[in-house]
Amino acid sequence: MFRPIRLAMAALALSTFWTGAAIGQDAVDPAERARIESIVRDYLLKNPEIILEAMQVLEQRETAATEQRRQEAIAGLVPTLTASPLTPVVGGPGADVTVVEFFDYQCGYCKRLFPGLNKIMESDDGVRVVFVEFPILGPASLVASKAALAAQEQGLYMEYHTALMEFQGRLDDKAIYEKAAEVGLDVDRLKADMQDPKIAQYLEMTRAVADSLNVRGTPAMVIGNQFVGGFVPGEQLEAVIERVRAEG
Repeated sequence: MFRPIRLAMAALALSTFWTGAAIGQDAVDPAERARIESIVRDYLLKNPEIILEAMQVLEQRETAATEQRRQEAIAGLVPTLTASPLTPVVGGPGADVTVVEFFDYQCGYCKRLFPGLNKIMESDDGVRVVFVEFPILGPASLVASKAALAAQEQGLYMEYHTALMEFQGRLDDKAIYEKAAEVGLDVDRLKADMQDPKIAQYLEMTRAVADSLNVRGTPAMVIGNQFVGGFVPGEQLEAVIERVRAEG
C-alpha cells in the first residue's frame, strides 16, 4: 500500500529536480516553466521505469543508511547495557562471544527461542548472554519486565526469567505474581522494589537502545557485530555463534 505513494513521491521528486535544473530556481517565466513541466511529464509517462529505478536507488540508500546507523550503535551496545547494574548478564566477561537478546515475556517467538538459547548457555562457557527487557506487547509485558528486574534484588532473576519464558497462557498480573512466588520470591517485597524509579528509567534506556538499532519487534539479537531479527532455531543459533567466533 505504501509503494504507490512512494512511487508518486519519486515521480514528483524527479519532476521537481529536472524542472528546477532546467529553468533555474530564479526563473519566473510561467509559460516556460509550464512547457518544461509538460516535457518532463511526457517523458516520465513514456519511461515509467525511470521512477522504478529511482525508487530502487532510494530504498538501497535508505537500507544502507539504516545498516550504518545500526553498526555504529552495535559498537557501543554491550558497554552501554552492562554499564547499568540492572542489566541481567549470564556468563563471564572472558566469554569470546556475546549474545544480546531483546525480548518480551508475551512474545511467542521469544518463548520458542528460549530453549535453544538456554541450552547454549548451559553447554558453552564461551558464550555470554545479555538480556534486554523490551516490553512492547502491552501492559502485562511492562509489569512482567519490572518484576523480572526487581527480582534481581532477591538474586532470582534467571529463575524468574525462566519461569516466565516457560509459562504458557495469557500473561496477567495474577500469573506474574504466582510465578514469582513459585520460584521463591517474596512477592510483597518484589512489588515494592518494582516501584523504584530506577527501573522505569532503565526501561526507557533499553527502549532508546532498541531504537538506535532499529529494533521493531521481538525477539531480536545482536551476536558479536551481527544483528539477527526474529526467531532462530537452536541449531541455526549455534551456527551463527560459531561463525562469529571463527571471525574473531
